[in-house]
Amino acid sequence: MKTFKLAELILYPTNQDSLEGKEMQLTEGLIINKEEDNEWVLEAVLGKEDLVIVSKLSQEGNVVLAQVRITKPENRPALFLIQVQEVNDLEEEGNVIMRGNLRREDRLDLLTTIKRLRKEGKAESEILVNGTGLAE
Repeated sequence: MKTFKLAELILYPTNQDSLEGKEMQLTEGLIINKEEDNEWVLEAVLGKEDLVIVSKLSQEGNVVLAQVRITKPENRPALFLIQVQEVNDLEEEGNVIMRGNLRREDRLDLLTTIKRLRKEGKAESEILVNGTGLAE
């Protein structure tokens, strides 16, 4: 496993027509490459306002597009398809754990493909996993 600092996290809900993302205000964050099956774990400490947004995404169980910057804000962003696994309220802020896969496609292409897969009746877990119509 390799662990990196999460420097930026922008979430793009995939169940809306808008292409607008919501930048999360990170207090701290880690991103872990599990080095198996392209699986990554993202852990972020967020303020209460952002925690509410992520909690809603967690309840819906939808796959979310995440744009992250690793280590430094000036690094090139990477795109991930993620699902929220756990949301923990820590009084002043909250902790969020997400898991997902690194994607190489363009953001618009990914959002279009996710919408198509949902229309085809694919489950969110199928959309998240490689080999369901998303190019690897």
